[in-house]
Amino acid sequence: MTVTVRFVRAATVPRQLLLTADPDWNHVQTYLATADCYGAFVGSVLAGVIVVAPQTNTSREVVNLAVQPAFQHQGIAKLLLAAAIDAAHQDAQCAALEVGTGNSSLRQLALYQRAGFEMQTVWPNYFVEHYPQPLFENQIQCKHMVRLRLITATE
Repeated sequence: MTVTVRFVRAATVPRQLLLTADPDWNHVQTYLATADCYGAFVGSVLAGVIVVAPQTNTSREVVNLAVQPAFQHQGIAKLLLAAAIDAAHQDAQCAALEVGTGNSSLRQLALYQRAGFEMQTVWPNYFVEHYPQPLFENQIQCKHMVRLRLITATE
């Protein structure tokens, strides 16, 4: 399977795909306007997307990483994350790439750490306080946000 990753306009990314990574559409809309989106394509089919938003003057944040169910567990997320890391390394102003994920997001935590991200902090009860419905993954309630960081340049 040949996969190509390229920049895509946020408006072209299907809403349902973005909602697989972040189930609150209101939250998704808060970052789409200022974010960069990269899509992974298998032929002409959008298999997945990564959304990277500015966080500070010197850091960016992966705010959404979603892969279509038919393409999951095939390395698409790893390719998208590598593209975001590469873009951060090429951005002279970007000293760090950050990500926040749920305490119950076991596969995602492993993906980020294998890519070089290191745990920084935990935001207790983030998902309980900021999402209208309880979230569950891997039969675990998603309550806390685990924050990870990858240094991309000298700060």
